[in-house]
Amino acid sequence: MPGIMLVPAHDWKEYGAAHTDKAAPAAVEGGYSLVRQDAEGVSAAFDAQGHVLATSDYFTTGRQAMVAQVPVHGTTTVYDRTEDVFAWLCLAALAALTVTAVVRPRRPGSR
Repeated sequence: MPGIMLVPAHDWKEYGAAHTDKAAPAAVEGGYSLVRQDAEGVSAAFDAQGHVLATSDYFTTGRQAMVAQVPVHGTTTVYDRTEDVFAWLCLAALAALTVTAVVRPRRPGSR
C-alpha cells in the first residue's frame, strides 16, 4: 500500500476544480495521502481521511507554489482487504439472474 500518491494533471479552467474535488474520495478509498498537481488549474493535497491539507488555484493566485505537510504512511482500508470481491459478486449475481431469465419457462398468457 502506497503512502503518498502523486497525481499530475493539466485540466482546463472550467473543469479543473471538479477533477480535484474528485481526488479526495480516491485518497480515502486507497488509504493514502494524495497530492494532485494541476499545471493550469486547482492543485490540492489530501490526507488518507480526505482532509484538504493545502490548495492552490492557478487562476486566482499569483503564487504558483503549494506547500503541504503530507503524511507519508498510508492506512489499511476495507478496499485493501476485500479488493474487488464486491465487483465480482455483482458480476456473479448478474450472471445468475441472466441464466434464470433464460432458463425459466414463461407462463402461458403472461405478457
